[in-house]
Amino acid sequence: MRILLCQLRNHGDIIRIFPLIDAIRAIHPDWYIGFTCFEDMIATCKLNTNIDIIIPQPRFSPVIDTEGGTRILDCSMFQDVVETVRREKFDVYVDFHGVFQSALFGAMCDIKTRLGRSHETAKDGASLFYTDICQINEKEINRMERHFTVINKLFPEIIPLTFSRTLGENIVIFPGSSKKGILKRWNVDYYVELVKKLNSHANVVIALGIEEQDIKSVFENQTKCIVKVFSEWSQIDNEINNAKLVIGNDAAYVHFAVWKRIPTIEICGPLSPTINGVWRYGFGETIYNPLRCKCPNLWQGICNKDHECMDAISVEMVYKSAKKYL
Repeated sequence: MRILLCQLRNHGDIIRIFPLIDAIRAIHPDWYIGFTCFEDMIATCKLNTNIDIIIPQPRFSPVIDTEGGTRILDCSMFQDVVETVRREKFDVYVDFHGVFQSALFGAMCDIKTRLGRSHETAKDGASLFYTDICQINEKEINRMERHFTVINKLFPEIIPLTFSRTLGENIVIFPGSSKKGILKRWNVDYYVELVKKLNSHANVVIALGIEEQDIKSVFENQTKCIVKVFSEWSQIDNEINNAKLVIGNDAAYVHFAVWKRIPTIEICGPLSPTINGVWRYGFGETIYNPLRCKCPNLWQGICNKDHECMDAISVEMVYKSAKKYL
């Protein structure tokens, strides 16, 4: 079996497919697993060594000359990548993104069996391009679990792996977020207070990405913990592998720790804790305020309720959860 998986979203969404990829490899070690994503996600895909081939695809560009109203999108840029995929002769295409481009791509590549979600959770009419559809009416399903639900439409034998692993020595905290997801950050002052409480239990490492250096000086000046800035996923991987507990916001680093089966405390704000939180096959828990903001302009950094969904989560709530795993 040669199977091509697709996710065109960001780091966290790709990482949340990794438990499924590991399960496919464990249950069907002879399968050839491909993954298609945008080019800037290649490094993220390489984190999972069970992927045999990574095939980047370009982003659709709108047609400027729309005279007559018959031209919508220019697919000519896909010629090379479509030919590449056709040469690979994949048997099955699984679209985990569920939008027009991701659904159309499988059809353009002449993959005979194309699996995706029903129109209730797909977008742009994506389900019109699938040969097999997994009926999902409920949106409030953990993203990692939903991937298994989709694949089980064709392959019911693929189930989540459960295993234990040797833990490291440090408590690793990821207090940052991308600039676009700034509203998913918990209050930095709360993190400072939390670090002071946790210092008596283990060494605390503050791990920051390149986009999060605006809060670096706060931890350097107000705590005695180690502060590190990472520019590569390999560095993040090494740090998480040496962790006994990971704490952080709803972001890719935390999803990475969940995939690695490190005990994880995820602080979840405006987005659904059910969809984005620690799934039931992982270790840890999700801390959230039941009164979510549900900000309509979340990705523009605009909150319509003064960030109460995050600010109402107290330091004591997070500390109490963390102590269970120390």
